Amino acid sequence: MSLLLERKSVRQFTDKVIEKELIDKILKSAMQAPSAHNQQPWEFIVVDNRELLDKLSLASTSAWMLKNVNIAIVPLIIPTEASPHFAVQDMAAATQNILLEATNLGIGSVWIGVYPLDERVNHIEEVLNITGGKHPFSMIALGYPQYDKETKIRYNSKRVHYNKLEE
Repeated sequence: MSLLLERKSVRQFTDKVIEKELIDKILKSAMQAPSAHNQQPWEFIVVDNRELLDKLSLASTSAWMLKNVNIAIVPLIIPTEASPHFAVQDMAAATQNILLEATNLGIGSVWIGVYPLDERVNHIEEVLNITGGKHPFSMIALGYPQYDKETKIRYNSKRVHYNKLEE
């Protein structure tokens, strides 16, 4: 099966620590994402401090699993001039690359939405001391899956149209 069809959201993790070399591979993959005008509007905070992970878990009700992981990655949108309108798309591509490389390495992951919700953004900026016009885009919880979860294939031919939208 294609790697793309193996990716799934994992929310239950073991205590096994992910090796730094694997985190580096994940970050290299994130930075290979396409970006408008090659602006690469990103930086990444790797969080492996238990106290910080616990505080980040309070950013939203969907961030609870950060209490159960050893590591998370917080992609930051950084100000750019080349194509600022497309920075959100660029960040989504980088986040997706993190999820795919994690899957490739046998690591479970889940994308926790942050940007553009001010309450979440502000909480994370305060916890991680983010300043200088940079903003958290998402959080990705990473860990070895506690159990093997079946991947659901989501293809739906009724959502595919050729040439124009039929009514």
